[in-house]
Amino acid sequence: MRKIGSFFYTLYFLIGAVIYIVFYGAIVLFIGFLIGLFNKNLSRRFVVGQIETFGRMAFKLLGIKVYVYGEKPEIGENYLVVANHQSALDIPLIIGYVAPVAFIAKKELGKVPGINWFLKYLGSVLIERGNIRKTAMALKEVVKKLNDGVHFILFPEGTRSPDGSILPFKNRSLEISYKYKVKILPVSIWGAHEVLPKKSLIIRRKPIYIKIHELVDPNQFDSEEELREYVRNVIIEGVKFLEGRNLNEKSNS
Repeated sequence: MRKIGSFFYTLYFLIGAVIYIVFYGAIVLFIGFLIGLFNKNLSRRFVVGQIETFGRMAFKLLGIKVYVYGEKPEIGENYLVVANHQSALDIPLIIGYVAPVAFIAKKELGKVPGINWFLKYLGSVLIERGNIRKTAMALKEVVKKLNDGVHFILFPEGTRSPDGSILPFKNRSLEISYKYKVKILPVSIWGAHEVLPKKSLIIRRKPIYIKIHELVDPNQFDSEEELREYVRNVIIEGVKFLEGRNLNEKSNS
């Protein structure tokens, strides 16, 4: 009986996501277009604000409680959001509760109606995997956009963790930050792997916890490896903190 309930719960989410992304998204972009006829900066702020709202509403409509600890920095300079990766839900989670970030995504996503519109507005960069020359050009575009004030998200583990544990960070995964001296905003996530596990399409109604840490300055480190290990340890400590909060919630329920 529980599996049947989870199935319909997931179906409700997928239908709602399609309606929002394709239909409501088209309305948002049309309004953004009209605003852009008079003020392009205002138009972009409107559309990005709507995307951020969708990130939060996705969890509220699912009845999933999101507990947020820490605050995003109130500064003008730019930063990379670096988080552990537990679920496909990490993306709307980051967009809604941390910052409307851009992505370094596969080129194929640029062909998906609805998704490609929002990728464009967020300033995402699409990479053609296997093409070294075009990948190098894409990374140069990432650096340019970072300098222009666009936030990007990185998942240095390179894949989703099946049980929530922090996987090793890929070698040179924070090279952009270290080489171009872009500050890092570490983010710890716990519980998303229980809501939508890896290799599963069934959504479960469980709480998600997120901790936003202090900015990390790459100028304080002698190598990318040292920076990478420090950021990983910050995220690990954050996950331990969130696990403790999760256990407290269970014991009090």
